[in-house]
Amino acid sequence: MIKGFLIFLFLGISLALQCQSDKLFAELDSIHVDSVNEAENVCKLLFKSINEEYKGREAYEKYNDAGLILYSKNLLSLANESFIYALDVANDIKDNELVARTQSNFGVINEIQGNYSLALEYYQLSLNSFIEVGDHKSQSLVYNNIAIIHQELCNNDAAYKNLEKSYELKTYINDSVLIASALNNFGVFYEENRIIPDSALYYYQKALEIYVALGDKSNEAICLNNIASVYSKLDNYEKAQEYFNSSVSLFRQKGEKLWLGKALLYLGRLENAYENHKEALDYLLEAKQYLFDYNYTNGMIEVVNELAKAYYSNGKYEESASEYILLDYLKDSLLNIDKQNEINELEIKFQTTQKQLQIDKLVHEQEIQKGKLRQIQLSAIGLGLILVLVIILLYIRGRHRKLLLLNKNIMIKQQLLQKQMNPHFLFNILASIQSYISKNESSKASSYLSKFSGLTRMVLQSSAQDKILLSEEIELLNNYIELEKLRMNEGFYFELIIQDNLEVDDIEIPPMMIQPFVENAIKHGVAKVNNGKLIIQIV
Repeated sequence: MIKGFLIFLFLGISLALQCQSDKLFAELDSIHVDSVNEAENVCKLLFKSINEEYKGREAYEKYNDAGLILYSKNLLSLANESFIYALDVANDIKDNELVARTQSNFGVINEIQGNYSLALEYYQLSLNSFIEVGDHKSQSLVYNNIAIIHQELCNNDAAYKNLEKSYELKTYINDSVLIASALNNFGVFYEENRIIPDSALYYYQKALEIYVALGDKSNEAICLNNIASVYSKLDNYEKAQEYFNSSVSLFRQKGEKLWLGKALLYLGRLENAYENHKEALDYLLEAKQYLFDYNYTNGMIEVVNELAKAYYSNGKYEESASEYILLDYLKDSLLNIDKQNEINELEIKFQTTQKQLQIDKLVHEQEIQKGKLRQIQLSAIGLGLILVLVIILLYIRGRHRKLLLLNKNIMIKQQLLQKQMNPHFLFNILASIQSYISKNESSKASSYLSKFSGLTRMVLQSSAQDKILLSEEIELLNNYIELEKLRMNEGFYFELIIQDNLEVDDIEIPPMMIQPFVENAIKHGVAKVNNGKLIIQIV
């Protein structure tokens, strides 16, 4: 008893939920196209109900059905939201065919909004999936939609190629409805591009024959409308009027008010062109009612523009002025809509990109992970090699700089040593010492030879050091000056004055720091005068 009661209670709750969702679907279907706020409220309840009541493929179909209803009412933002929920379900159950269907729906919504680049992206994604699962019918429909976008973008070659692919698939399937739609689309292509008007009429007539045989009144009326449009462009007023009237009659029978509004607009434009302004006014006023009811922006602008002309030609200038004012308003509104579409496109692209990333992750997760790992490894190896190369280059550069500095120091020391041990100076000293020896003045010769050897030893020792004591520099100077005096035959007086409290044994200076100044003083000073006087003072 308890088990039976629980089952009965569960079934009762399920039926209540189903009744609630069915009621919400019916309410959504009855909402007027302008009732956006009401539609939003119903959608919130409906989406919640579907989430609670349905799972898996059933949930997908419900979200998809809701999206199609909203699309038919031109509530594109809500339709897109419903399709996003459908895509979530398709991803959860990992059904690639359902994912492709939803991507195709996103393509249609973006195409309607004029977001052609984004629409093409979605169509291509869905086409790839349909090819993978072998769904020829869906492929043909997507090729057709891609062709329409290329035609809007004036890419005629791409448009025609996609139309051919669509027609080939529809012929392969051998579905009369699909073949008729392909023929109709070829007619649109030839009509819009004005390549061969007779070709457009040929394809429209072939499509019309199929629709008449199938008893498809809606598509029959569309074909009649298309044929009338071609005759209108060929300036065949009688034929154009005949076919327009036939299409209007069928649209009235079917109660398809949006298409009826379009057909009446074309008929009104035709009458305006042939200056039947009174008849044009009747058609255009009725067309305006239907096009405004469906908020069909481009049609609204066209019908208001034609109405303004018709009113003016009928002498109703105030009504004409009012329509022109409304026309300006609609054009401004269209600019705002375009801006909003750009914002919506970015938002939709962000949301759907996230969903697509989930698909890629589900299908290619392992490959992506391997690719990332491989990339990380290669990057690590590359960075490691770059780091080693940088270190080697820095080491070589540092080593090179050190060798340059060392070589420079050696050259400087060699230059100093060469300057200090000037060959002319050495030869003169040795000649003077030799003179003392030849004169048997051995004591002087010995004294000067001792000073010369001391000077030579000190110069060589100091050249190998960075610094020497000031006392050593003073000793070197004394020897050097004594030898210079010998070389100049005692030609000058020399006095070295050192400050009393100067610690010459504690002070270090670069070697041979003072000698060049003394050499210049002798060479350019006392050497050029008689009895010169050289005084060096160190303080």
